Amino acid sequence: MKDTAPPSFSISALNRAADSQAAAMMDRVVERSPWFAHRAAAARPFRDADHLAAWLEAEVRHLSHDEAVQLLCAHPELSPSDPTGMTHASQDEQGRLLLLQPNPQLSERLFNLNRRYLRQHGYPFIIALHAQADTSAVIAQFENRIAADPDEELVRALGEVVSVMQARLAKLAGTAPKMGGSSDTTCTPVANKGRAGT
Repeated sequence: MKDTAPPSFSISALNRAADSQAAAMMDRVVERSPWFAHRAAAARPFRDADHLAAWLEAEVRHLSHDEAVQLLCAHPELSPSDPTGMTHASQDEQGRLLLLQPNPQLSERLFNLNRRYLRQHGYPFIIALHAQADTSAVIAQFENRIAADPDEELVRALGEVVSVMQARLAKLAGTAPKMGGSSDTTCTPVANKGRAGT
């Protein structure tokens, strides 16, 4: 059965919506992770956008290792071969830095970086593009993070995801985004925690 389109996003609308509709609204914040969107819907009500932003950060911080990797793997790599397969939010974020149709040299470089990072860490390279000034800054971090310690990189990647979600939320709610991202390493998953129910 096809769900009806979610209403325009606001915290009050999110709080009033039925569970399935609230999860659909959160799909615009959370990258292709329905289980996490449903978890957010179950955590309502939220006082305001800041309350929801804080919940997102805390929830990511307490994910099990398996859940953390699942959340990371839902994100697209940079400049994928079929950019139309990304969510609209990801297309907007990558398009701002001209990553949807890079020149041949940059395309080849990103392809190689994507493969190396995935082999090393087991999930796509994730960076909060809203907090990056240009492609050169992105490439520099990409190169550095490939060789990062796996545990430290997992924390870093989750911090980037939180920054992405909070920026999307701020855009939808019409509030000022938090400029976390690259310097934010506060999201520490509990690596040995058992997999929680979704």
